[in-house]
Amino acid sequence: MEFANSDEVCHFYEQYSRAKGFAMRQGKKMKNRKGEIVRYTYLCNREGLRHRKWLQMQDRKREHKVVTRCGCQAEMRIKRKANSTSWYVCHFVDEHNHDLLPAKFVSYLPAYRKISDVDVAHIESLRQVGISIPKIYESIAAQAGGFNLVSFTKRDMYNVVRRQRAMHCGDVNAALRYFNSCARADENIYWRYQVGNEQQMCDLFWSDGCSQHDYKIFGDVLAFDATYGRNKYNLPVIVFSGVNHHNQTCVFDVAMVSSETQAAYVWVLGRFLECMGGKAPKVVITDGDRAMRLAIQEVFPEAHHRLCAWHLLKNATVNVCKPRFTTLLRNCMLADVEVEEFERQWDAMMDECGVWEVEWVKDLYAKKMSWATAYIRGCFYAGLRTTSRCESLHAKMGRNNEEELDFRSLYGSPVLQTQFPELEKSGALNYTKEIFVRFRDALKRSVRITIVECNKLEDRTVYVTQKYRRPQFRWTLDIGCLPKTIVLKRWSKTAKVELEGSSLMNEEGDANAVYKVRVGAFLQHCKRLARVACMRENDFKSSLEKIVEETVFLEMKNGVGTAGRCSVDGAEEGVRDPVTVRSKGTGRGQEPFGCRGRKRRKCSTCGVVGHRRTRCPSGPPSQPTCSQDPTEDIVPHSESQSHAPVAGDEDQSQRGCDNSPNNLSLAVDEPTALVDIRVNNV
Repeated sequence: MEFANSDEVCHFYEQYSRAKGFAMRQGKKMKNRKGEIVRYTYLCNREGLRHRKWLQMQDRKREHKVVTRCGCQAEMRIKRKANSTSWYVCHFVDEHNHDLLPAKFVSYLPAYRKISDVDVAHIESLRQVGISIPKIYESIAAQAGGFNLVSFTKRDMYNVVRRQRAMHCGDVNAALRYFNSCARADENIYWRYQVGNEQQMCDLFWSDGCSQHDYKIFGDVLAFDATYGRNKYNLPVIVFSGVNHHNQTCVFDVAMVSSETQAAYVWVLGRFLECMGGKAPKVVITDGDRAMRLAIQEVFPEAHHRLCAWHLLKNATVNVCKPRFTTLLRNCMLADVEVEEFERQWDAMMDECGVWEVEWVKDLYAKKMSWATAYIRGCFYAGLRTTSRCESLHAKMGRNNEEELDFRSLYGSPVLQTQFPELEKSGALNYTKEIFVRFRDALKRSVRITIVECNKLEDRTVYVTQKYRRPQFRWTLDIGCLPKTIVLKRWSKTAKVELEGSSLMNEEGDANAVYKVRVGAFLQHCKRLARVACMRENDFKSSLEKIVEETVFLEMKNGVGTAGRCSVDGAEEGVRDPVTVRSKGTGRGQEPFGCRGRKRRKCSTCGVVGHRRTRCPSGPPSQPTCSQDPTEDIVPHSESQSHAPVAGDEDQSQRGCDNSPNNLSLAVDEPTALVDIRVNNV
């Protein structure tokens, strides 16, 4: 057989191998004295054998890959004719020492799994909006008509992403280049980083303009916690967050640190203070980490530090191992009582559980100013008592639908349902929809107050009330509407009006919004071009060449998209990727798979492995108990179940209590201080 050139031979043998059920790879090439190639060898992909040293290697971190090389002798050699440019087959072996694959499996061979440039661009565009690789693969398979019709696998997609990162000279340089590109659309974006002795990234801090805008309004309460196992370097990710006027989580900034030390947290909090123009929060909520606590005392000396209630109950279960103690501690922690009553409850709990000599309990009592409701009454926490919002940001983000919630709060008026229509209507006019629901629930609980007299005046209504089961006391409510002085602006519909108005006065406008509008308009024209340019081969090639040339020109003009450049401008040049660390929250994820033992259950009563508390032979079965303490009203862990009380409402519904040590769920949001209705005793 003769061929016009070597490329034709390669294409022919590739099609032949695909039809037969194996993959082709190129072998040795032979050159003449002039350096010209005169012979090619094409082999079966299973030719050769794996080297013995790889099979006998000890202490491997990964499992062996399957052996595919079996010494197959099938091959085809071609030579170039003398004084000619044509080629002919000089040697051909068609016998294989292995089974050939059926036609349906041939496309899974690595040689035939290829991702086109169009697919790579599609994958990158979907990843930029937060779609994961498995979801992208399912989308491509649905467009192709099935997974078996996709010319690549999910692993190939991960490899493409890894190569794309390598083209940017590492993840750090890619991140810094991304911040530089964001700075063109957001002039307020802020980022800082630290490097180690070997120029590797150690700490990173960043915040965009919208987050800084939110902090100016809702930065009175700050919750932050370290999240682990979210990146391949195992660096703890610290999320600073709060709640907006719709009671949704809003992120102020994010940081990554290489070590959870006091110095690292001081650096992060210092950058936070610098980014936010020197405005420090009034309240900070953390999980109680010692390095965090010392850093907060140094950077935010005036801020009140509150400990996360969920972490305290979890630590109580681990350190004391008594379900009854956990239940009583929860009552002491959340009960809205006077200091003397708290001390009596604490002493009764210590006597009942016999934990006077437990060091962890002694240390917890010494920190009561940071967690006991009786000692922290009067401080505003915006409904936060845990750091769970920081740990579940992937489930709900406030910024995505804030405009929609603003519309729902301004459009229409709710149906009045309480016995105080004037107060309810005033609340509907002032608060956002989400906060108004909590305000109305608190107002509904006021039915426990009996209205004795109702005197309607010209501009207001005077109510004479009597509290349930207290006939000797009467109160007069002379309120026609909620006074502006007792309505917190952070919960109102006009919380962001002033800053939004000042931003509208900026002649340059919102650069990021303008950029998105331009992209949307340009994509519509690109779709029209794609429909007509792909009808004919010549039109497709010519249009593609023009688009590529124009794209390269604009990338060079604007300094973006230079994937082949391996350095960044200024001080960012030469920054290396961080070193993988082992943090306190890493757990067992970094242990070799073969070294992991089976995790066995431990009894929470006696501490013996092998049985649960309910089957413990040495302890009595737990009995369900009931408490009349208002803090026993424990609800599932949800952001949408917090309610706002009216001052003076002490009578709560009684519910049963679960003594299980695993029942640590509590209301994420404590009663929000919305109004302070003052009454006159008559």
